[in-house]
Amino acid sequence: MKISKNKKWFINQVGVAPVYSNSTFKSECVTELVFGESCLIIEKVGKWVKIRTDDKYEGFVNLFYGIIDFKRNREQYYVTNPDSKGLFSAKYPFGSVVTSNFNGAQKKKEKFNIDLVIPTAENLKGLPYRWGGKSSLGFDCSGLVQAVFKVCGLDIPRDSGNQFDFFRSQRIPMIETKPGDLHFFGKENQISHVGFSLGGDQILHSHGYVKEESIKANKVLLEIYLSSCSIKRKFLNEIT
Repeated sequence: MKISKNKKWFINQVGVAPVYSNSTFKSECVTELVFGESCLIIEKVGKWVKIRTDDKYEGFVNLFYGIIDFKRNREQYYVTNPDSKGLFSAKYPFGSVVTSNFNGAQKKKEKFNIDLVIPTAENLKGLPYRWGGKSSLGFDCSGLVQAVFKVCGLDIPRDSGNQFDFFRSQRIPMIETKPGDLHFFGKENQISHVGFSLGGDQILHSHGYVKEESIKANKVLLEIYLSSCSIKRKFLNEIT
């Protein structure tokens, strides 16, 4: 059943809701929705809805994870910090869209602040890698990059290959990177991994778990290193 006369939105009501490639739990999980995230409904298929996220990602989510509304949930605050014990809530994981400014939440950034990128990402160290993940319950490599940039005021594509294309014109040598820039990895220009530069060859990324290390000291990473990109160059006039 196509939903076309009036726009309808699926609003996630759980910590994370998996988004599948097809309307079955047996299909591949391609990404996930965090609490409060709104997605445009393309069509309804039984107990599933095909949705399109703000970053143009499409997939299927089961209706029992949320609600349908004629209005989207407008972002006011994002969950960005752990509690006093250094933990994130399972109900409101990192990146959740919430309406009140409780402990761990910060008001939505109206302008990208690159100085917040690494301090925000460092709060996530030790969290596990999870395919399709983009929350503190687990991140894949590009999900980590996208989620951290988003709460710092910058929307970018979901997948590492699309992220590379987004920043392609700002490529720089590894040694010239500053904290908050990006390192990309792969073979024959097929991007398979991405992480934040901490300056030079140092990287913060989700690789087994969210961690910091040296690219040059990791032979596996060094062998597939492709390029680095400057974030400031792309947003020189838009960064606070």
